[in-house]
Amino acid sequence: MDHKKVMMTLLASMLFISTSGGIAAAANTSTSSNKTSKNNETNNTTKKEQTTTVTKVVHTLANVPAVKVTARSTVKLTDVNLLSQDDGNTVTYTLTYKNNDSTPMMMLDYWSKVKTKGGTTFSPKLIAKDQEKKTVSPGSTVDLTYVMKVGREVKLSDLNFLIVKWDFSKPNYESTLGKFNVPASYSITTPVGKTKTVRLSDSAVKVKVSGIKVYPGEDKKQYVKVGVNLNNISYKLLDNPNIKWILRTPNGTNYPLTPDKDSTGISIQAQANKTLSLMASLPTALKLEKSELLLVEEQGEEKTALPVAALQLPEASQSNVDTAVNQPNIISIDGQPVSTLLESARVRGENEEYDLTMQWVIKNQGKKEVKVPKYGLEIRTEDGTSYPIETKALDDLKLKPGATKTIKLITTIQGDGDTSKIKLYAMTPITKEESKEGNTNPSSFEFSYPVGIYAIPESVTSGDGLTTETVIKNSKGTFGVSVGSLQRLPWTDSDIIAAKVTIRNASAKTVQLPELEAMFTIDSARIDGDTKLIRAQGGKLLGPGMTTEAYLLTKIPSELNMSRLEVTLLEKVSEEESNDWITLSTSGLIQPLSYVGAGKTFTQGTAEKETELGVRRTYVYPGSSSDIVYTEFEMTNKSLRQSGLAKLVGYYKTADGQYYKATAKQADRVPGPGQKSVVTFWAKVPKSVTSTSDMRLIVGEGVADNKFVSGEGEATAYVNAMSFEVQPKSLPVLSSLNDIDLYPYKFSGSNIRAYLTGGTAVQIEMIYSLTQEEAVDSGEYGHKLILSLTDGSGKVFDKELTPGTDLKTGINQTLNWSIDDTVFDKIRGGSYRVALYDVFEGQRIRLAEQGYSYDVSKLPKEEPEFPEEGSGNNNTK
Repeated sequence: MDHKKVMMTLLASMLFISTSGGIAAAANTSTSSNKTSKNNETNNTTKKEQTTTVTKVVHTLANVPAVKVTARSTVKLTDVNLLSQDDGNTVTYTLTYKNNDSTPMMMLDYWSKVKTKGGTTFSPKLIAKDQEKKTVSPGSTVDLTYVMKVGREVKLSDLNFLIVKWDFSKPNYESTLGKFNVPASYSITTPVGKTKTVRLSDSAVKVKVSGIKVYPGEDKKQYVKVGVNLNNISYKLLDNPNIKWILRTPNGTNYPLTPDKDSTGISIQAQANKTLSLMASLPTALKLEKSELLLVEEQGEEKTALPVAALQLPEASQSNVDTAVNQPNIISIDGQPVSTLLESARVRGENEEYDLTMQWVIKNQGKKEVKVPKYGLEIRTEDGTSYPIETKALDDLKLKPGATKTIKLITTIQGDGDTSKIKLYAMTPITKEESKEGNTNPSSFEFSYPVGIYAIPESVTSGDGLTTETVIKNSKGTFGVSVGSLQRLPWTDSDIIAAKVTIRNASAKTVQLPELEAMFTIDSARIDGDTKLIRAQGGKLLGPGMTTEAYLLTKIPSELNMSRLEVTLLEKVSEEESNDWITLSTSGLIQPLSYVGAGKTFTQGTAEKETELGVRRTYVYPGSSSDIVYTEFEMTNKSLRQSGLAKLVGYYKTADGQYYKATAKQADRVPGPGQKSVVTFWAKVPKSVTSTSDMRLIVGEGVADNKFVSGEGEATAYVNAMSFEVQPKSLPVLSSLNDIDLYPYKFSGSNIRAYLTGGTAVQIEMIYSLTQEEAVDSGEYGHKLILSLTDGSGKVFDKELTPGTDLKTGINQTLNWSIDDTVFDKIRGGSYRVALYDVFEGQRIRLAEQGYSYDVSKLPKEEPEFPEEGSGNNNTK
């Protein structure tokens, strides 16, 4: 190739580099007039384009040509950053070497210098983590980042970044292979919504701002929260790089950003993401438009701050965390929308102090599981007084998509109980690390901001009275709830408070009742003892307009007087936790029990499950020191299916208020349609009770273990009690053993014969009939019958008989009985009396008595008496 061709080639290279952005890679000493003319022409064209075209900001260095370091290998300027500080600007730039040769490229042969266009020279240094990079393997690339300090007024476009190589043929032993110049239109700031790829701990990471939000603060401050997403696109773990975040305002002021509790540690697996939340407390007057987020990495023992990236922040959204009554507040947790709602509140207090119980509902409306932060919850009054609320519900709370958590919040506040003057604040967690030995300046996240401010809803309580329905609306649906009855019932040495609550589905769709529990509050004192809730129906589904009933029970001292009573339904969340569902308030006035007069019946239940109740008869078994009051109680199934009440519990009550627990005997089998079931009640009453004529029998359905008792189960309480007039009667003694009422049996046994045998034995035969009502079920028949025979001499002989066994059911049955006693020896006639007694628990009532003559038909015939031989009246004259 001749000299002319060489010169033309060099000239063409210079023209290409000039029109590409002003980065030259070759030297030229030609003074040809043609060349000068062409250079002037090119410069004029470039100036013309700059004056006629609006300069477009560029955010990439991709168009800056590479510099050749060998015939095949190159180096490119791939990144440049600048951080303004009080003592000047810190500049970092990254050179990427690509080895396209077949042998390793030695990095000791190359280095970089920086010169300003005015001739000032800077000596940049390799950052610490790149100083050990000595070679570039064939076919691979290596990134080297340099750092230097420049003046505050120096711009990046003023700098020329030189690539230098050892050349021992030159006087200073070095040769400049080329240079890079950053165009004046280049901006180091990544635009809004775009990602920036950076190197952190030698891992490639994509950084993107996900948003900026402003929260209200106090003392003329605002809390700024910047969301940043880091995507580790490398193939190794990114583990806690030593980085800092800075918010830079348009006027150049830097504000450090602090990662929140969940963002302090950065450990991101290869090809994985993590979103950080960065916080700063800034003056309220500060405007955030056109602010930037700076990413800075600290290097070396001096912790030199190296600028890594600058990202334009989007327009900040003002967080409206104030919520009206019963309105949800949406909180973003890990990028997922989470709805929060202060669902209900209940106030109870006295003497300028009141207890506030609230329910805070959290629902994950996102598509991923979230871990709910341990928010600081507090009540604030109008004057700024703060009352913290303690709860463990947020200690380790995770919510799957669609999952809901209801949290009970309880606190005590000074004041008049006016909830319109207070609000609930949910504050971001405050985490302070304990000072370690030798660490005089421990790091901490020292400020907190509200993510929700909630107006307190009106207390969900009913009016002062019963049967008034209160309508509530919650996450389960809309319900009308009322107290149908409130009873105070005797139970051994205490009293039972039994509230019957009706729950109505007030919505237009089928709803499912939550798992409910009960709580009572008497005169502001919460009862923490034995409290039960019994559901009348087994199912939890309620169609539109359907109702269900529940019974709420607790036990109190019998001598306790009440002036006010609150009944609270609690929604059971777990075995350890429950939340208030609704509180129903009453004056504590106990309703009198429904009264059923003598001879009257009462029908209980709905049309599908009706039972007629009534006392059949009551009488007294007299004893030596006490009497037994005995009542036969009938239940008749009036429904079309097999149905009945639970196991009944009874108490006898005297006119002067004394209670005697009754023992009950009841059939295990549920009666069919139209069938009767007999329950017998009895109790021993001291002889000191002067009158039983105005006695009442209190009867209720037995419950235990949160359900109605049936079969062999023992009741621990009872509900649905009524008071029945019993009027004990004295049974008249019948003069015949015919047609004797032994309910549910009927007995006739008047055909009795007592046969004399001529010796000490008497044989008794009775023809009897014993019938039983077919449509009556009864419990174990605890009665015995005594057939008592009294001889003419007054001696009494008893025969104990059990209906159904000793006395067979049927018509014209025969009973044989034999008595052997010397009193009958040589009796040849006479009369006796037979009495029939009803015996119960060892005490008896005479039912009938009838006189009879002995039957002598079985006596042996008497032989005539003859004098013995040799004796008699042989008179000799």
